[in-house]
Amino acid sequence: MVLVAQDLLPNLAANSHPLHHNLVANSISNSPRRKEELPLTSRQTEMLDRIQDHLDLEVLHHPMAPLERQGPTYVARGHTVTMPPPASSDYVCVDEGCCNPRFIRPTLNHVPANKDLLKQCGLPLSAVICPLADLQEDELPIPLVDFGPTGPLRCTRCAAYVNSFTKFIQGGRKFVCNICQLNNETPRDYYCSVDQYGKRRDIQERAELSRGSVEYVVPAAYTIRPPQEPILVFVLDVSLFSFQTGLATSALQTIQYLLPSMAQNKRKKVGIITFDTAVHYYRMDNGSSSISMNICPDIDEPVAPLPPKSWLVSMDDPAAAEKITELSDVITRTFENSTKNQAVSGAALWSVADALSSSGGRVVLLHAGAPRMGIGRVKREEVSGAYGTTKEVDLYTPEDGNAYETLARQCAENHISVDMFSVANTFASLADVGRVCEMTGGRVQYMPQFEKEQSSNRHHLTSMLQRIVDRDCGYEAVLKVRCSAGLRVDQSFGNFFNARGNAFTADEMEFAVIDQDRSMCVTFAYDEPLAEGTDAYIQAALLYTRSDGLRCVRVHNLALQVEPLLSNVFRFADLDATCSVWQRTAARQFVDKQLMRATPMAVKESLVDQCVTVLFNYRKHCASSSSSGQLILPESLKLLPLYTLATLKSRALRGNLVGNPPRGFIDVRADERVMMMGLLNSLPVEFCVSAVYPKLYSVHDLADDCATLDEDGKFILPPQLPPTAEKLDEAGIFLLHSAMCCYIYIGPKAPSELLLELFGVDHADTAEQTLNLFETLDSEPPEGDGDGMSARERLRSIVEYLNSTIPISQPLEILSKNDWRANRFMSALVEDRTRNDVSYVEFLVQVHKKIQYKFH
Repeated sequence: MVLVAQDLLPNLAANSHPLHHNLVANSISNSPRRKEELPLTSRQTEMLDRIQDHLDLEVLHHPMAPLERQGPTYVARGHTVTMPPPASSDYVCVDEGCCNPRFIRPTLNHVPANKDLLKQCGLPLSAVICPLADLQEDELPIPLVDFGPTGPLRCTRCAAYVNSFTKFIQGGRKFVCNICQLNNETPRDYYCSVDQYGKRRDIQERAELSRGSVEYVVPAAYTIRPPQEPILVFVLDVSLFSFQTGLATSALQTIQYLLPSMAQNKRKKVGIITFDTAVHYYRMDNGSSSISMNICPDIDEPVAPLPPKSWLVSMDDPAAAEKITELSDVITRTFENSTKNQAVSGAALWSVADALSSSGGRVVLLHAGAPRMGIGRVKREEVSGAYGTTKEVDLYTPEDGNAYETLARQCAENHISVDMFSVANTFASLADVGRVCEMTGGRVQYMPQFEKEQSSNRHHLTSMLQRIVDRDCGYEAVLKVRCSAGLRVDQSFGNFFNARGNAFTADEMEFAVIDQDRSMCVTFAYDEPLAEGTDAYIQAALLYTRSDGLRCVRVHNLALQVEPLLSNVFRFADLDATCSVWQRTAARQFVDKQLMRATPMAVKESLVDQCVTVLFNYRKHCASSSSSGQLILPESLKLLPLYTLATLKSRALRGNLVGNPPRGFIDVRADERVMMMGLLNSLPVEFCVSAVYPKLYSVHDLADDCATLDEDGKFILPPQLPPTAEKLDEAGIFLLHSAMCCYIYIGPKAPSELLLELFGVDHADTAEQTLNLFETLDSEPPEGDGDGMSARERLRSIVEYLNSTIPISQPLEILSKNDWRANRFMSALVEDRTRNDVSYVEFLVQVHKKIQYKFH
């Protein structure tokens, strides 16, 4: 694709849509802490017009919605001949020897033959791995293979598992490892003759030789203790502020609501621990006739006062639901009128880590404020003047020598995973406790606007806890990544732990708990050139305990063609995987204190330079001769500039403006950034782009079939719009959705009749009123009554469906023009100019200018 642009200065344009300017001006006037945005000069406006005249806006690339709701079918067989469908598409994969791209998606489907060729393209040689990824309904499940007490057949040198790319020689008496090329003896009980093509005659009878992904039952030699039980512990803040915000009440109600889901696995054990100024355990074992509270006596050196069997409830107990419901009532009666305004969440975590040290398990921490006493107490304060300066990095990175680093290692070594939900509306130093989540395979969820009156917050908490409960987890997991001779795993990114400490090996990662929503990324380096005409192989093996107690190894195998031609390297490059790798690299650089203190703009400059280098290399080595006014984009990477810009504008990596409060504007607070960076570091590849490039929908003119199912059972969404103010209408209502935001924006001229139907009001000013979508209005008929769905039901179904399709979502915020949050909505329209970032058009011109500079 060729875009024509003049060699003009890239930093002068601004979005010209009147609604965008009105909202920005209004959001500034309603907040005394924000800087006034300078108007464009006549010369700047003239230059912008010249840019847009030479850069055809109609041919700017945007993500295309599929024309058909039924996705394509992709046959994974041998090395890549046709490109896998985009990661976010609704495709169906047929595994005929290569694993589904959902499990392993490489950045380059054709591997450069040597490091010089890789350097010439400028793209990373990496793979994003999601070993437990969800499969589509039409895709075959992964076969389970049992080799008996001897275990699966492996190479005697590199320990790679036999797979569909293993070659059998000498009539089948030996096999050649496709990873290290060693000739191995075929065990007598595994021998089978081969045909004239060297293929075993039983290949279709053996899943490990005919499928790209397989799961092996492993013998006792692969375990060091009995299979871990699926233990789920809720650690709940019951301080004054927790009840005032509604967190404690909402959490207890949600736990009761989720009891049927938790009861689906009879092996599961569930417990609730509470804390305020002390940590409370509740004896509920069969020997006691009533629930009794036991208090952890020391918050500076906490230990568990009771063994797990005394306070955990097994879901195979017929009275399990009754016991947990009774416990919830006891907690509510005991603490709902408490006046204790301190909460020792640090001591609670240390205590539960001690309690589960022998068994392992999954911990969900719900807290309403930072601990200010006991072990793990937060000592530092949020310095608002640090935002936008070289000192900001100290707010969203762990303090040097903080105690949570030790706790994180302890939890990881004892197979304890921690997920955290924080509703603290003051600085909670989530970077410290977030380190525990990061190293144990968990996540941080931050909801500072959580209020008792907001039903959307309660609904969001329920949906997120529901996802934790419903996901099929793996326990005590170790992932090993192997690759062909000539390549090695160089770096790894994600939320995991490696027990080797200083002797870190990037090809091995440990997870206390892992599920379908967790992915990791590895990058490869060359030890020697690869032979042309051969294939490069990747094998990812996950040793884990399934939720049913079976210890298994899930093995994924991928073959990639070794490519001597740079043009084919570009042709078979994967956009989604490349974006995911760049996001993770940027997130790691963003927490590098030394780098960010010295050069705060280093991450932004690095991302832009990477994008420019790739397009420059393509232009220099692959494109036909063209005039200097052309910006040439490879077909496979035509959206790379757009997604690079969207990544820079994400709430994970967006920079704050420099200024001294109260005049300065704090756009992204430190605790929110911790959550967003953790998100980028762990999202499966199909969600990495949509997380930073939100989906915009017009919801004031929904078709009758929206929010229903089509003939194939697919949910029907309204047409997707590019996230730009040019698509907004002052009389419209719009939904903006991603893993980082969920907004409904009400235009200032939205019809009263529609507002009444959707929100029960005839006038919307969210600066003065709170609107809800998840509460039932007095005028709203029960669902299912009447002819079809109401507009409110239809909109609610769309939001719920979109949230259900992503690993993590954000609370719904409904806002109008006069709301201060309108600025957050407008800044999420990533194609437009913001206070400190350029528009999509400007960015293309900026990239073009940098490419031109490289040629001179």
